[in-house]
Amino acid sequence: MKYLPQIFKNRYTFLAVTILFLVAGVWGIRLQALQARDIVRKHDIEDIENALGRYEKVHGTYPPENVASWCGTLSDSASKDVLNQIETSLRQDDKYAKPEKKFPVDPIYKNSANDYFYWKTSPASFELLAKLEADKNGSRDASPCGNKTAFDYSVVSFLRNPF
Repeated sequence: MKYLPQIFKNRYTFLAVTILFLVAGVWGIRLQALQARDIVRKHDIEDIENALGRYEKVHGTYPPENVASWCGTLSDSASKDVLNQIETSLRQDDKYAKPEKKFPVDPIYKNSANDYFYWKTSPASFELLAKLEADKNGSRDASPCGNKTAFDYSVVSFLRNPF
């Protein structure tokens, strides 16, 4: 204790400052984990977006082909046919060419209403939605599709496609 500044000579002050640094360190590590999962989500959505683009180039519409609009959580069992159509296109990407590489699912919210959400808004447009952890804003509502989740990240096809 001889070399510590005067403020740290009181053991309670030293203990309080030590605890404060530990809490800040744990909070920082947790924030990094949240941000890392958000980055995974954004990359997954980009991969699905690319697969949908390939699908549309071949079929002239986004899946499912037989309806003008459709929406649902991709991991939901009711979405199995749509998921299979997207996955067939996704497997054409070198990254997903190997069968052991699984279809993207949310790292935390997989198989829940908060998993990746696909909304075919018309035969020529779609929206992909994800729920973030570090950058929560709840800016995108999927309730018109029956999903009460407020999503934080959205990719809209007509905003990405060149005209």
